[in-house]
Amino acid sequence: MLKLRTLNCSARRAHVLRRWFSETGSGSRLTRPASGTIPQPPEPINLALPSSAEPFIKYSDAFVDRGYTKSDIFLHPDFISDDEHDLLVRSCNKKLKRLANTYEMGHFDKRINNYRECSVSAWLPHKRGVAGRVSQAMDRAVDPDPVDLPDRASNGKSAGWTTVGKYDGQIRHILDRVWDLFPASFTWLPPHILDLHEDGEILPHVDNPEYSGFVVGGLCLLGPAVSTFKHVDDPSVRVDVLLAPKSLYFMTNRIRYQFTHEITVDPSQRAWMGQPVARARRISLMFRDAKEPKGGWSSLVSAAIPSF
Repeated sequence: MLKLRTLNCSARRAHVLRRWFSETGSGSRLTRPASGTIPQPPEPINLALPSSAEPFIKYSDAFVDRGYTKSDIFLHPDFISDDEHDLLVRSCNKKLKRLANTYEMGHFDKRINNYRECSVSAWLPHKRGVAGRVSQAMDRAVDPDPVDLPDRASNGKSAGWTTVGKYDGQIRHILDRVWDLFPASFTWLPPHILDLHEDGEILPHVDNPEYSGFVVGGLCLLGPAVSTFKHVDDPSVRVDVLLAPKSLYFMTNRIRYQFTHEITVDPSQRAWMGQPVARARRISLMFRDAKEPKGGWSSLVSAAIPSF
């Protein structure tokens, strides 16, 4: 087993989590890439919008006329089943009760209100995370992970083998379908639970590009919401997305780096096809890839120490 100072230092992890949201106004920490300098992954991301997504996405005329790429916002309605949705909700509620029992009225950068959040490292297989990349850089085999094993007995019921949590194995297999949409070279941060109270809101912001990589996305649980994406320099270039329960969405390319996103309590923006979208508690199970260090994953080897 490897222990990484950069990963196991709780203070640093909390620091990173606090800075996942960055302001886009004056004095922002966000550096907005100019046209043509959007960071690109080593392997292309090939996310194709299913036809079922069309009723859930609205592009402004300016977005279309200026040739922005529609697939930069990916949406897959009904990505998970009803049973999978309910399992994730129960599991998220248990994690939140233990790790983030109360709602916070304000985020440090004033971009989100009435929320609670936590990360779940148990749901990320070692082979998909930073620890696995460091092991590979050291030419060491990635430690076997018990929840990488099949979690179903021949009778279709849980095999009951997992040593992490009663349902963590089943959850990992659900989340594997998300990670498998991307190149195998992607390295992932632990899934992040963001619970937004029915009276909560997410104000316009761009997720800080210094603390995660090329994509940001989430599985939508519980209540629906309308998320609005606007270009940081021209709000008329926008995309509105109805995030229904069981949907999976991802921001990539220009949407990831050059568009703010928000979920507002403003009734005028909480409507779809002329019908109001009721305010309700919602959970997003968030996915972010890890930003590779400038020196490559091997540069973290010096920070790794073996367990004795």
